Amino acid sequence: MLQEAVSFSQFITGALFLLVTFVVTTAQSSDRCQLVFVESSPQADAGTSIVFSAKLNAVIPTAKPEFKWEITAGRIMSGEGTSSITVDTSGLGGQSIEATVSVSGISTLCSTSVTRSVAVLSPPPCGMAFDQYGDIRFEDEKARLDNFAIQLFKEKAATGYVFAYAGKQTYEGEAAERLLRAKNYLVKVRHMDPARIITIDGGYQEEFRVTLILASPEVLAPSAMPTVSPAEIELTKRRPGDPAKRKTTKRE
Repeated sequence: MLQEAVSFSQFITGALFLLVTFVVTTAQSSDRCQLVFVESSPQADAGTSIVFSAKLNAVIPTAKPEFKWEITAGRIMSGEGTSSITVDTSGLGGQSIEATVSVSGISTLCSTSVTRSVAVLSPPPCGMAFDQYGDIRFEDEKARLDNFAIQLFKEKAATGYVFAYAGKQTYEGEAAERLLRAKNYLVKVRHMDPARIITIDGGYQEEFRVTLILASPEVLAPSAMPTVSPAEIELTKRRPGDPAKRKTTKRE
């Protein structure tokens, strides 16, 4: 009887050991095994959309996966309940968005929930001039426009505003001509999207001036700031390429 009791006790001890080993091994396997992962861009500009896509690391023929998404900020624009969602980042500049997907309908010991974080870049400032210059040579102006284009390529959600102000001494249509030349250079030479370049005849200031501004779509567009009344303007400036001396006239 004593031998049978000892054998039974050894059996129970062995069974408990196997059970504990199974539980620990299963927990460790579950920690190491990640069946689901999420793809997305590491960062995005404020005001643009981010796509989060859930993928499975293995093919399970009998699985009928169902996807549940949760996000910490922003708004799910489309894809709720599917393997891919599109999230709006409007107003989230300088923050981050964490998207967590939980997948059900899969028989597995692996983890089926995962989180992906994306940084949302701050929008460029509005109302602050990126650059300003006066009546400089076109060759020098090209260099200023080149820098403006480079920044616009970096700030993909921004719009570029080009303001031109004629001076007190000007010629008819000077600001409009300079705006057209600047936009043609940005679009045809620097290959900017014409929809992202807004040109504005700002009226008149003491001296001819061009102001370049980067503006986010989330804020109000910048406005012109003329400082001289049209009644003070004299059309005495010679138009480039025109040798004729023009008669001084006053703006009505």
